[in-house]
Order: sequence, then C-alpha cells, then structure tokens
Amino acid sequence: LELRLHHLSDKADPWAIFEEIKGKKFYDFAEVREAIEDLTNKTAGTKKNIVDKPITLAIFSNTCPDLTLIDLPGITRIPLKDSEQPEDIERVTTEMAKRYCADERTIILCVVAANVDLSTSEALQYAQLWDKEMVRTIGVLTLSLIHISEPTRPLYISYAVFCLKQKK
Repeated sequence: LELRLHHLSDKADPWAIFEEIKGKKFYDFAEVREAIEDLTNKTAGTKKNIVDKPITLAIFSNTCPDLTLIDLPGITRIPLKDSEQPEDIERVTTEMAKRYCADERTIILCVVAANVDLSTSEALQYAQLWDKEMVRTIGVLTLSLIHISEPTRPLYISYAVFCLKQKK
C-alpha cells in the first residue's frame, strides 16, 4: 500500500481516493478499508500472494501532514504452502524493498523482533546496505507479551522505538 497523506488548510471533512478507482471520493473510511481489501484481492489474489504492484491511496485532511508512507512486505524466503506466491518470492520482495529503501528521500523504518540479536539482524543489514551512513534508518523493536492474569486473552504491547547511530 502506498499511502499519500495531503494536508488541507481548510476544515473540510477528510476524504480519500484510490488511483485504481477512477472518479470516486470516499468520505466513509470503513469503505476505504473495504476497498483496500477488495483491491488487494484483485491485485494479489486471495491466497497470500505478494506482487510488486502498489495500491495507491491518497487521503486529504486538515489533521495529517504532507507525507507518503509505503507498507512493504517483509523479505520472504520461501513461498507459503498453498499460496500463489512465486518460487522467486525472495527476489520479488528484496527488489521491492530495495527500490523504495535505496531512494535517498526515504526514511527506513526497520522492524526487528526484540528476541533477535541486533548484530545479526538481516533487516538491519539490508538497511545498512541501502543507507550506508544509517542516517535515514529508524529501528523498531517489536514485543508481544501475554497478560499473565488472563492467559486466554493475550495483551500485545506493540513497539519500543530506538534510533540507530553509527559509532564514529
């Protein structure tokens, strides 16, 4: 998903458009969510396929900054069983990530599981490959903790953020 946020100076209600759906403005964001799901199924199929074709959504609002966010899949090595993923899924996902992350205007949000040794993190290795000075990379450690008192209802604590700086 390529999400393009556009700041409006007036107090108009927020609205959204998709490049793939010509001539329609969405004012109901529940419909936007449904349209994302429908377009994803039309573009990639319903069997967890990953394709190098973004769905482009533009949102116009006085409560957002001018900013574009790209939601990329993780680098996938082995196609999922019973999926439509191609045998060369690693090449497809790596090339997608490289195309966006190598752009000097891109800030890389590098997500790493908290239980992984950062010195061997493949995600950080790729980030450093595409951002040699590590000045455009923000690291995010993910945590999933289960609430002890109610083991049948997991409570997820989402993110701890750290900034990466190269030692001089």
